Amino acid sequence: QDIYAMWKDSKHARAFENSIFAAAYRDVQRAGGDARRLCLRCHAPIAGITGDLDAQQAITREGETCDFCHSVTGVAIRDTDSPFVVEVGTTKRGPKVGSSSKAHGIQPSILHKSSRLCGGCHEFRNGEGVTTISTFAEWRASRYPAELRSCQDCHFLPVKGRASVQAAASPESKVPDHRLQRNEEQLRQAVRLDVQRVTRDADKLEVAVAIRNVGSGHAVPTGHPSRRLLLKVEARSAGNGTLLGEATRSYQKQLLDGGGRVLLRDSDLMQARSVQDTRIAAHENRTETFGFLVPAGEAVRVRVELEYLYRSHILAGNEWRVQVARHDSLIPVN
Repeated sequence: QDIYAMWKDSKHARAFENSIFAAAYRDVQRAGGDARRLCLRCHAPIAGITGDLDAQQAITREGETCDFCHSVTGVAIRDTDSPFVVEVGTTKRGPKVGSSSKAHGIQPSILHKSSRLCGGCHEFRNGEGVTTISTFAEWRASRYPAELRSCQDCHFLPVKGRASVQAAASPESKVPDHRLQRNEEQLRQAVRLDVQRVTRDADKLEVAVAIRNVGSGHAVPTGHPSRRLLLKVEARSAGNGTLLGEATRSYQKQLLDGGGRVLLRDSDLMQARSVQDTRIAAHENRTETFGFLVPAGEAVRVRVELEYLYRSHILAGNEWRVQVARHDSLIPVN
């Protein structure tokens, strides 16, 4: 019951019925494409087994379910049509050894400890051969595989709960957190912002900022290209707060069409012909330098902020914004 409640509150449980996916799915269908099998392989994967590609059955609309994930026996990352090998039956697979259940058989599975299980959905290459979602490849290119650290080590952290109603309900009982969602605290732990240097010479001000991906085994941000990091640097008068100069830098993956134009809609994953990528890779330390002209003889306050932004065209101009890091310092008169 504890694990079910976590899953029910997760993006996996809402994979089919969340409004952003539903609208993007309609976009593809209106454009004349039949993306049912392609999209539902991850957003409602049981449909590939039952053949319910019109999502008429309630079980299809449950999204990424417990029964599906725990019936997977193999994953073919590059098979965009059907990446999962599934054995439907009364035996369920999971990472624990030596567990038992009165409801079904249990088979220990190394796959359920492996990032490959996640890669079946969190890696997508479209019909043009362009990898538009590359989280699994980003993890594989990091040092985490050599350190034997998988997706589950960060996204299934143990939390208080019972594995089943038969399990002991001691205060120390722990289960993997099946909510799986990125939260603000995870974002702040993943990225560090350091102002390495602020120099001033009369009316010239230079700010060097370092961004480090210290806590993520993939690029930041990962996943859908409509997510980005935004670095903002401001120089203001220390006396009256007047804005003297500002600069921004964006870190994201952008999808391009055949003419090099940026694609903005959530459904454009299919049409992308190439990619521009300025994201912060796993373990990367990147330094950015900004220059401003400021009045000589006036004290200046420098503010540096790093925000995580998620904007879908479905959200009608609204953005989910999280302040990841901030630095504020007073630069005296030179």
